[in-house]
Amino acid sequence: MSSLLRFVQGQLFVDCNLWTRKANTAAKNGVFYGWRSESDCMATCLASTSCVAFDLGPMGCVLHTNGDDLTTAYYVSGVTQFVLNRHCLQTSTERLRTTTSSLGTTTGRPMSSAVLLVRLTLQCKKSSDSL
Repeated sequence: MSSLLRFVQGQLFVDCNLWTRKANTAAKNGVFYGWRSESDCMATCLASTSCVAFDLGPMGCVLHTNGDDLTTAYYVSGVTQFVLNRHCLQTSTERLRTTTSSLGTTTGRPMSSAVLLVRLTLQCKKSSDSL
């Protein structure tokens, strides 16, 4: 779930980790959100152009927008810190645009992101089956 994919010469590969998980770790500061699911916290962080990480625990998640907050991380049992690798996100966006044109369409119209995701998933399954 935390890896992105790249499509090169007809093959799909895991490119880089979008999230780095640090168990039992939290940081000072940040903004509290009551979401308790990993996916809700990830989506909220990704929606913010300044989010660098979030801490997820039993009470909810705390989004961090200042990278300096992460240098003061400390031990907290049951809390997981997710650090966002924005470099991975940016380079994958460019690859996704390239992939869309590489995959082509049968109708001559641009593919929706859902159709592209299905095609990428199927291609990934084919690639992993051949390994």
